[in-house]
Amino acid sequence: MHNNPLAELSLEQLRETITIREKIEDLEKELHSIVGRPPSTTKAPARRKKRRFSAAARAKLSVAMKTRWATRKGEQRVTKPAAATAKGGSSDAPLKERIVGTLKAAGKSGATVKDLAAKLGKSYGNVSVWFHTTGKGIKEIKKVEPGRFAWGA
Repeated sequence: MHNNPLAELSLEQLRETITIREKIEDLEKELHSIVGRPPSTTKAPARRKKRRFSAAARAKLSVAMKTRWATRKGEQRVTKPAAATAKGGSSDAPLKERIVGTLKAAGKSGATVKDLAAKLGKSYGNVSVWFHTTGKGIKEIKKVEPGRFAWGA
C-alpha cells in the first residue's frame, strides 16, 4: 500500500515530471528577477479591523446586562436616565459630597460602608475603594472601626 502517487509512475513519466518541475523552477527564478522578491506561495491572512462600541452602545449594553443579572437574582432594576448613563456618570452630586453629607448626618457613630453604598445607590466595592483612595486624603473622615467611618471635625 503506497500513498505516494509518484511510486506508481513509469520511469519515462518520472523523467517528464522532473523536466516539467525544472521548467517551473526556472520560470520562478525569472519571475523573481523581474519582481525583485520571491513569489509567495501562501497568502498572508488579512488583518481584521478591531471593532469598537461607541460610549452610548456600551452604556446600553451595561444597562441591559445589569437588568438581566438583577432579574436572575430576583431583584428589580431601577434604570438611570439615558443621558446620565450614556455619559458614564450620575446625574446626582459628586460621590465625595454625597458621602460627606451622609457621614455628617450619621453623627459620631458614623456609618458602615455597606450602609453608605445602599443609601447612595453605589456598589459596596465602589464606596470601599473611594474610602481607601480619595477618602484617605480627607482628614475629617475618621475610621471608627473596620468598615465604619465617621465625620469628626
